[in-house]
Amino acid sequence: MTALLFEARLVNQTGAVEVQFARVIYGVDSPEEKEKTFRAICRSRYPQLRILEPISVSPATLQ
Repeated sequence: MTALLFEARLVNQTGAVEVQFARVIYGVDSPEEKEKTFRAICRSRYPQLRILEPISVSPATLQ
């Protein structure tokens, strides 16, 4: 199973960064599916904000 750390800055309507959000997502899904999941989490948690591209993706180690 692969674990990836996703990080994104979320901005308001004026473009000001309001939140830096990160999640480790692991499982058998492809990296693309994990990114879709991360984007969905961002949208559901902060519906009033949008993701400032690009999203940072890096390997994560689970202990």
